[in-house]
Amino acid sequence: MANDKRVYITVTNDMPENAKIEALSDKAFRCLITLWCWCSRNESDGKVPKSVWLKRTTPKARTELLIEMVEPINASNFYMHDYLEHQRSKAEIAALRATRAKAGSLGGKRSAQSRARDKWEDQQGAANA
Repeated sequence: MANDKRVYITVTNDMPENAKIEALSDKAFRCLITLWCWCSRNESDGKVPKSVWLKRTTPKARTELLIEMVEPINASNFYMHDYLEHQRSKAEIAALRATRAKAGSLGGKRSAQSRARDKWEDQQGAANA
């Protein structure tokens, strides 16, 4: 897992036994996970536009999710309840990307320095032979 560079959501191994989750139907559970993934992928900090809410859920699942898992913000948007308590925020994802980019850049520079040093040593060895 340490080598997996994808952004992912966090789900604890006891999450299915949570009373709020356990009460959901299989379809509502799938819709919940789908919406969490959408929020992470779109870096929305848990905000779901109505168009996504309607496309990714069914009427029955929406009813179930609105009981405990989703809060209407206004006529156009919904919020995944406690999303930022369990998932990375947009700012945290950006910081992670910046850290990885900096590490990759540093690794590339060190690799270039190492290749240049090896080339120089090869040239010195050839000149002394």
